[in-house]
Amino acid sequence: MDLRKLRKKLLAGESIYLLDDFEETAIRLIYEDGFTKAFIKHKRRNEISVPQSNETVCEIILSGKEITKSEYNEY
Repeated sequence: MDLRKLRKKLLAGESIYLLDDFEETAIRLIYEDGFTKAFIKHKRRNEISVPQSNETVCEIILSGKEITKSEYNEY
């Protein structure tokens, strides 16, 4: 995903949902209290909070495709 677009959306208060189909992993990013918070979700599992610096999160930010909230919730 374009990092400028991602930053702009986060600063506007939007949640970002990204998917890496190959890894069967989705992430949710939010901006809260001056920090970006990351949540990771593997297919058919509950999401967990992880550091934004997590290697998988970084890879998905760079190469994942944006999905909707409902797609994320159904994943």
